[in-house]
Amino acid sequence: MADFSKYFRAYMNMQDILKNDFTYNYIMEGLKDGDKGEDRLDGKTNEKVIDMEWVVAIEETLPYIQKAIDEQRRFIKQVDNVVRVELAKKIGPESVKHLSQHTNFIAKVEGDMVTPNKILTIEREESFAIYENRVLMTLIRKALHFVDDKYSKMKDVPNDSYNDISMVRHIDFNEKKVDFNLNYINESHETLADDLDVLDVTQLSDFDRIRKIRTTLNEFLNTQLMKEIANEPEVHPPLTQTNLLKKNPNFKKAVELWNFLDSYKRKGFEVVTEDYDGKMTDTVRQDVYFAMGFEHFMMSIATNPGLRVILKDQYDAENARLAEEAAKPQKTREAVMKAQLDAVRKEEMEIRLREIRDREKKILDLTSEINNLKVIIDQKEQQILTLRGKVSALEDRLEEVKAELQQTKLKLMEAEKRIAELEEENQQLKDTIEELNKTIDELNQTIDTLNKKIVELNDRILVLVQENARLQTKVKEQETVIAEQKAHIEELETQVAEQLAKITALTENLEKCHAQIEEDARKITDLSDKNEKLTDTLQTERIQHKETVNKMNADFAEEKQQMNDAHSAEVESLNHKFNDAEAEHNTYVAKLNADFAAKANETEQKHLKELADKEEAHRNELVEIKEANLKSSAANDAAHASELKKAYKSVDKKVEQAEKACEKRMKAKVAEIKKEAQAEIRKAEKKAGEKISLAKEEVKSIKDVGDLFVRDFGFGSVAVVSKYAEELAKFGKLSIADELMDAQKSVRSLCICRSKKGVMLAGYSRNGADVYKIYKKQADLEVAFSDLCSKLKSAGRLPLVITFSGVDRPFAMNFENIVRESTGKKTTVVHNKTLKADGFVAVYYSVE
Repeated sequence: MADFSKYFRAYMNMQDILKNDFTYNYIMEGLKDGDKGEDRLDGKTNEKVIDMEWVVAIEETLPYIQKAIDEQRRFIKQVDNVVRVELAKKIGPESVKHLSQHTNFIAKVEGDMVTPNKILTIEREESFAIYENRVLMTLIRKALHFVDDKYSKMKDVPNDSYNDISMVRHIDFNEKKVDFNLNYINESHETLADDLDVLDVTQLSDFDRIRKIRTTLNEFLNTQLMKEIANEPEVHPPLTQTNLLKKNPNFKKAVELWNFLDSYKRKGFEVVTEDYDGKMTDTVRQDVYFAMGFEHFMMSIATNPGLRVILKDQYDAENARLAEEAAKPQKTREAVMKAQLDAVRKEEMEIRLREIRDREKKILDLTSEINNLKVIIDQKEQQILTLRGKVSALEDRLEEVKAELQQTKLKLMEAEKRIAELEEENQQLKDTIEELNKTIDELNQTIDTLNKKIVELNDRILVLVQENARLQTKVKEQETVIAEQKAHIEELETQVAEQLAKITALTENLEKCHAQIEEDARKITDLSDKNEKLTDTLQTERIQHKETVNKMNADFAEEKQQMNDAHSAEVESLNHKFNDAEAEHNTYVAKLNADFAAKANETEQKHLKELADKEEAHRNELVEIKEANLKSSAANDAAHASELKKAYKSVDKKVEQAEKACEKRMKAKVAEIKKEAQAEIRKAEKKAGEKISLAKEEVKSIKDVGDLFVRDFGFGSVAVVSKYAEELAKFGKLSIADELMDAQKSVRSLCICRSKKGVMLAGYSRNGADVYKIYKKQADLEVAFSDLCSKLKSAGRLPLVITFSGVDRPFAMNFENIVRESTGKKTTVVHNKTLKADGFVAVYYSVE
C-alpha cells in the first residue's frame, strides 16, 4: 500500500485552514444543496492497513545489523588455572609471579633450583561473546518477536477489495455553472510474492515486506556469529553505552532500533472488513465534497493564469512577511505590537461611533413613528367630529318629532290614528336610542383603543428615552422626560374632559328626547343610572390610567438608576453630540406641533362653517314648515291649546329637573376626578423631583471619582501584564506578545474609594465603570472588603495586583492579606504615587 501519511497530514492541515473560509464553506454548501439522493458506494473492503513507520524503521536498520555481524567482533579470553606441575603445558612470567606470591605451592628448594608441586597455567582463546554482540543477538530476537506477533495476526486475513463510488453534481458558483461527475473504481487482489529477494522493497506489497523482514531476521540468527553466542545471556535494558555502541555507525543504528521498539506502543496495523450496499455515509460524502472543492480550485487556477499569479504573489508576500517578523529584533516587535494595539483601539472607537450613529437613526425612526401615531389620533378626532354630526342629525330628528306633535294639534278627527303613529314613531325613537347607546359604547371602545394606543405610545417613548439615556445621563434630560410625562398627563386629562363633555351633551340630548317621547319620569331615572354607570366606568379608566402613570414613573425611576450606574463614564464624551441631537429633535417636534395645530385649527374652522351653513338651512326649513303648519292648524289650535300646554308644561318641568340633577351629579363627578388627578400628579411630580435630586447627587459623586478609576486602571493593568510576562519568561516562553495582548484585554478592576456620599464599591474595565454599591455616610474603606472579595471568586489565571493611594501601607498590607485568604492567589501590592486620592484601594484581576 502506498504511504499516505504526508497526504493525510496535508489533508488535515487543509481542513484546519479552510474550516472558517467563506469560499470553502460556500462550495461545501453548494455541493450539499445539489444532493438529489443518487450518490452510491458499492463493494467490499478486506484489507490489512499497516502502519509503515515500524516496517520502514526495521528495514532501514537491517543493512547495518548485517554489517555489524560481518565485522565478527571478538576478544581474547584468558583462563587462569592452578594445576599440578606435571599437568602444566605452558608457563610464563605470570606463573613465576604467582608462585612467588604463593610460596605454599613450593615443594623444595635446592640451591637455585625451585621445584613446585602446583603452578599457575594461563590458557588464551578467542570468544565472540562480547557485550556488543550480545546486544545484536538480543535486538534480533526482540525484532523477530515484534514482527512475528503482528505477522501471526495478519497472515490469515483476506485482502481482496472492490469499491465503486459514483456522484454527480450540477451547481452554480458565482454565476458559473460547474458539473462534477465522479466515477471511482478501486479493485485489488493481493497475492504473496514468490521471490522476496528484490533490491527495491517498494515493489513488494506491505505484507510481503513484513515477510521479507521476518526472513532476514531468521537468516541473521543462523549466522556463525549468532550460533556461537546463542547460549550466552541476553542483554537487559537499560543498555550500557560503550564506545562501540556510541561511535560505530552500525551499532549506533542498532541502538536506535532498540529504542524505537521499546517506545512503540501502538498496535501497528488494522484489519478492515466492510461491505457497502450502495448507501454512502456522511463521512465518505464529506471527503468526496472536499476532493471536488479542491478539484474546482485546481481547475480554476489551471484555466486562469492570472488568478494563479495573484495567489502566488500573495503567498510569497505572506511568507516574506512572516520571515521578516521572525527576523525583527525584540524592540521592533514591541513597536509592531504597540501599533497593532493602537489599530485595535482605533477600530473599537470606530465601532462605538457607528453604534452611536445607529442609535441616532433609531431616534429619528421613533420620532417618525410618533408623528404617524399623531396622524392616527387626528383621524380618531375626525371620527369624533363625525359622531358629533350624527348627534346633530338626531337633534334635527327630534325637531321633526316636535313638528309631528304640532301636526297632531291640527288633526282632531285622526287623533287616535295619529297617537298610534306616534307610538310607532316612539318605538323607532327607542330603537334610535338603543343605536345611540351602541354609539356610546363604540365611543367608549374608541376611548379604550385611544388609551391603549397612548399607552403604546408611552412605551415607545420610554424605549426612546432608554436609547437616549445610553448616550447620556444628564439631569437636564431627566427633567425634560418628566416634563414630557406631565404633558402627556395633561393631554390625557384634556381628552378625558373632552370625552366627558361629549358624553354629557349626548346624555342631555338623549334625556330630552326620552322625556318628550315617553313622558315617563322612570325613563329619565334609568338614563341617570346609565350616566352614573358611565361615570363609574370613566372613574375606573381614570384609576387604571393613574396606575399606569405610577407604573411608568416607577419604571422610569428604576431605568434611570440603571442608566446612571451603567453609563456615568460616557457622559462627558457624549454631552455635546446629545445636546445637538436634542436641540434638533426639539426644533423638529416644535415644527410638527405647530403644523399640527395649524391644520387642526383650519379643520375646526371649516367644520364650524359647514355646521353653521347646515344650521341656517335647517332653520329656513323649520320656518317654512312652521308657516305651513300655522296656516293649516289655526282652527284646531284653540281647542287643544290648553290640553297640550298642560302636557308640555309637565314634561318640560320633569325634563328640566332631570337635566339639573344629571348636570349637578356630572359636575360633581368631574370635579372629584379632576381633584384626584391633580393630587396624583402633584405626588408624582414630588416623587420624580426627589428621585432627580438623588440621581444628581449620585451622578456628581460618580463624576468626582470616575477620573480616579481611569488613571489608576492604566497603572494597575500594566502591572498585571508585567507580572504575567515575568511568569511566562520563567517558563522559557519567547513568543508571548499575543498572550500579553489577550491578557491585557481581560484585565478588570474592583475599586473602593471615598466619595462625598460615602464609601463606593465599583468595577472598572475598558468599557467603563459600574457602581455596585454606595455605603452612605461611611468613611472606613473596610466596610466594602467583604463584598469586594465575594466578586473575586470568578478571577482568572493572571496574578492579582493591589494598588492604593491616600491610605498608609499597613492598611494596604492588611487588605492584601484579606484578598489572599479569600482567593488563595498570589498578590502584589503597588503604591500608585501618581494618584492623588482621599482613600483609594483597587484589586486588578482577569476574567476568562
